[in-house]
Amino acid sequence: MIPLLGSLLAILVVAFSAYVLKTRRLVGDLEDAVRRRRRLMLIQSGAILAKIGWGGLVRETNELIEESNLRFAESSDSNQQVDATLGSIQEAVLIFDGDRVVQYANQSAERLFQPGRRIKGMRLESVLRSTSLLEFLDAYEANKVAVMDQITVDRRGEKLWFEASCSEVRAGPEGAKATLLVLHDITRLKSLEMIRRDFVANVSHELRTPLTIIKGFAETLVEDNESLPQESRARFLDKILNNAHRLHVLVEDLLTLSRLESKPDQIEPVVQSLEVLLNDIQENYRGRIEDDARQSILVEFDERIGEFAFDRFRINQVLDNLVENVFRYAPEFTRLRLIAKLNAEEGIVECAVADDGPGIPAKDLPHVFERFYRVDKGRSRERGGTGLGLSITKHIILLHGGDVYAQSEAGKGTTIHFSLPYRQAPAELQRAPAAQPVA
Repeated sequence: MIPLLGSLLAILVVAFSAYVLKTRRLVGDLEDAVRRRRRLMLIQSGAILAKIGWGGLVRETNELIEESNLRFAESSDSNQQVDATLGSIQEAVLIFDGDRVVQYANQSAERLFQPGRRIKGMRLESVLRSTSLLEFLDAYEANKVAVMDQITVDRRGEKLWFEASCSEVRAGPEGAKATLLVLHDITRLKSLEMIRRDFVANVSHELRTPLTIIKGFAETLVEDNESLPQESRARFLDKILNNAHRLHVLVEDLLTLSRLESKPDQIEPVVQSLEVLLNDIQENYRGRIEDDARQSILVEFDERIGEFAFDRFRINQVLDNLVENVFRYAPEFTRLRLIAKLNAEEGIVECAVADDGPGIPAKDLPHVFERFYRVDKGRSRERGGTGLGLSITKHIILLHGGDVYAQSEAGKGTTIHFSLPYRQAPAELQRAPAAQPVA
């Protein structure tokens, strides 16, 4: 009897051990299936599963896995659509939760505020350093009304302007409430608005003075026509004529600047000789120094420079502006040089107009190419300067693809440098017509 009981006990132990092993294996398979989101495919028959009571569990598990996969696919598809829609737009888009933790940021937002880093998961305050944005969001959260406002953001010391708008959205699998923030960059528009405002103010100021003078003298001529001496009439008319000329020059410079800014095709490069142009400039101004033997105008030309493409009219304008400035603001110069050198390594012709006059103070030097900027405002107006010559010069050189800058030292003169690309004879450029012999 005892041996029989021992045998039965051994059989039961073996059966139980096999059941435990199968159970462990099945639990492991279930765990792996849930982790991988794959249906559990068992070799065992349904009868065996039913016998051990696992058939229903396996079916429910497989159904849950399939449902989870379906929702995941729908969520992924939805996220891809969101990324495709919001990721390609230029505006910065952020979605953040009630704690202002960013749940989504498109490429524009990451490029603007955290280049090379992921914004998702960061607090909004650490992404955008902006007091006006926080005030804007506080106002929105208080009223829950979709609004639009202008804000500023500090980005590594740079002030950026944005049009901000926000609204409530549902985010996440549970449909939790979140806030959608859209930022449209208007920094360039703000900059242009400030430039336009300053430009209008400057133009108004420049026009007001000659117009006031013309109006005052004209009214005096009309009201006191019979009592005014002949000498006074002649002097008043001379004042009116001079200020009318000043207005004419100012308007012409404004029109030139406007055309250069609005129509880049104002530049028409033609293959021709720069040396001929420099010699013409020298000849044109030589008559103004013939009475002073101490003054000279020299051309220093690099003979390696062959004919190349530039707009003769515009470069003539540049040289006229620069040379005229020397006569206007440094009339006591003794030597004025027109320089052109070839820089073969960089493929440019380096040009300069240099004088040995009184020079420009160091504090004024960075501003000389700004519109209406004058080192000595009173003397400049007396001598007919509009304050636009160097600004026009800069535009012309930049449209040619060159660069321009000024060097000066008080008491040692001023040199205005500019460069021109050395394009000798590309097929698409015209060649200046050769001079025809005079019959």
